[in-house]
Amino acid sequence: MRSHLADKKNLRSIPPYSMLALVYDKMMEHVNYRKWAKYIALICKEEKVWKQGKLLDIGCGTGRFIKEIGRLGQVADGCDPSSDMLKSALKKVPERTFYQCGLPDLVEIPPQSYLIMTCLYDTFNYLMEEEAVVNGLNMVHQKLLPGGLFIFDLVSELHCRQYFQGYYDSEVLNNDYAYSRESFYHEEDKIQYNWIRIYTPEGIFEEEHKQRIYDFSYIHSLITEKTPFTLLHVYDEFSLEPLSPLSGRAHFILKKEGKESN
Repeated sequence: MRSHLADKKNLRSIPPYSMLALVYDKMMEHVNYRKWAKYIALICKEEKVWKQGKLLDIGCGTGRFIKEIGRLGQVADGCDPSSDMLKSALKKVPERTFYQCGLPDLVEIPPQSYLIMTCLYDTFNYLMEEEAVVNGLNMVHQKLLPGGLFIFDLVSELHCRQYFQGYYDSEVLNNDYAYSRESFYHEEDKIQYNWIRIYTPEGIFEEEHKQRIYDFSYIHSLITEKTPFTLLHVYDEFSLEPLSPLSGRAHFILKKEGKESN
């Protein structure tokens, strides 16, 4: 299962996101954050919340999405459990506010301060159990302003089998740092495994990241049956079209009913 990494020695296993900030932006260079920002802007304009209140990006990482959507005129803050990720985000957008927390708890987020909340690029797949999914959705509902939107996405099994079954890449960043990444999708357990190895002057460190791959219909039923959200739409990847059997990513658009008080 781990053909590229199994023969290496002298590794130190560390929790996810302990050191990933060192290589994260380089590892994610392929992600078109401007495209993501434009797509979220399109959805917000369709639902008439664009620039009507602040946005909070949950799992904001190093802040690249916040920077891009800010360029479009939307005021956005972020939260992430990793202090190192947030340090990098603050360097990119020092004028914005960042909180060290994440789903399902969002303990640091002030209630009813944000009209839009996002959780993007399959960050939501890090919620490994139904209880965490339901608790996370209900916490977002609690924190949102009335009339607010929650936009999140999930990837499909098809996506994992197509792009991440046996995937491997590596890169040397400079004389001190390099990384390698190997991915494996366990079809029986519906878990996507990602092993990221970070090479530093202090040693070689490995983070294991796990994501649950949910059936879109299952998440649909949890939203409608176990949360107070109104499910407005489930869109196919980067579109305003409905899902198909070939959809690799689903974008869920949820609304907290009610009107914002003046």
